[in-house]
Amino acid sequence: MAHIQTDGVSFRMIMAEIYFSIYNVPAVVWVCLGLAVVCGTLLLTVYRNHVLVCARYADRLDGADETGRTDAGAETRPGVSVIVYADDNASALASLLPRLFSQQYAGAFEVIVVNDGSSAEVADVVKNHLATHKNLYQTFVPVEARNLSRKKLGISLGVKAAHQPYVLITSARCSVLSDRWLRDMTAPFAGGKDVVLGFAGINGLTRLADRFDEVATAAEWLTSAIEGKPYRGIGFNLGYKRALFFDAKGFSRSLTLHNGDDDLFISQIATKQNCGVALTGNSRVEVSFHNPCKALRDMRLNHCFTARMLAAKGGRMFGIGTLLLWIWIAATVTGVVFSLPNALYACALVGMVPAVSVPLSLAWSRTAKALGVKLPAFGVPWPMMWRWVRNLRYALLCGNKSRHNYTWSQK
Repeated sequence: MAHIQTDGVSFRMIMAEIYFSIYNVPAVVWVCLGLAVVCGTLLLTVYRNHVLVCARYADRLDGADETGRTDAGAETRPGVSVIVYADDNASALASLLPRLFSQQYAGAFEVIVVNDGSSAEVADVVKNHLATHKNLYQTFVPVEARNLSRKKLGISLGVKAAHQPYVLITSARCSVLSDRWLRDMTAPFAGGKDVVLGFAGINGLTRLADRFDEVATAAEWLTSAIEGKPYRGIGFNLGYKRALFFDAKGFSRSLTLHNGDDDLFISQIATKQNCGVALTGNSRVEVSFHNPCKALRDMRLNHCFTARMLAAKGGRMFGIGTLLLWIWIAATVTGVVFSLPNALYACALVGMVPAVSVPLSLAWSRTAKALGVKLPAFGVPWPMMWRWVRNLRYALLCGNKSRHNYTWSQK
């Protein structure tokens, strides 16, 4: 290839030398073209299909709901206790309770509010609803409880106080978006499952990279669960059979950790046979934080730390997809550079860019829609390419401050 100088005259000379031919092609261009074709094909088939697992699964569930199959046997819905962890957020709890009591659910259910810190405001909210809702109960996490995970203690107290055979775990921070949330979250229980995993999105994420990170992270563990390899859930929207909790001796395996109630514990009790995924539009909840971006970061750091202790993990196919994406990009750029001034192969390589990137972007956007997250397709390529940098950063930072992970030093 002729030397390209930066002055305009040399550039015009190179442009004058551009030609299209199937001859005089360096071997490196053939290698790059082959790599680009192979990687592009794998990205459009294997990787894209993996990205779409959640979306296709959600479409099947919503399709069954539209034809009425979800309501089959509604009169035999299992009894369920909804455990609401309230960490001194009375105003959010006041908004959540009416939504819970307006659920269209044919089975028996109760609501148990776990008042962490014995907040007087939370207690007043519960008291205001006791007169009209006899299936509302309250339990307390003592203020003086130290050197333990307060959330795990709260969930344990809620499970012990439950009267129904199944429990759903959520938080006062959550907003239930549908009056059929309880029905759809318990559908796997009605089908014979003992563990159910739902999705909870963070409300208020404005940055595109944060929204993609939320979707990609959820897609990893949800896809793994759908394919019969559950290893975690999200603590704002999951459930299990009460007897499983006691059989596993609660959170005894992770007593020294603040976190792990939605990954270490789920990986302990969930199997291919007993775990179901609730991924309909009605089954989703939204979580509100004062600083959504910081909340997402903290949750990622917490899960990166506990993920080190999981026997099995998901997301390998997503990691392989990222590797294929970068090999494809490197092959494309290298092939274009070494093929000039013969522009035939450069055009072929460049023409593959929209052929690969557009279907992948649309696939991620469709999966985001299934999770209730707004992710425009035109904005997907950049965060899709660079998410590995964020993952590496979390992996390096997650163990820096032990006080955020271990119970012997409170947060």
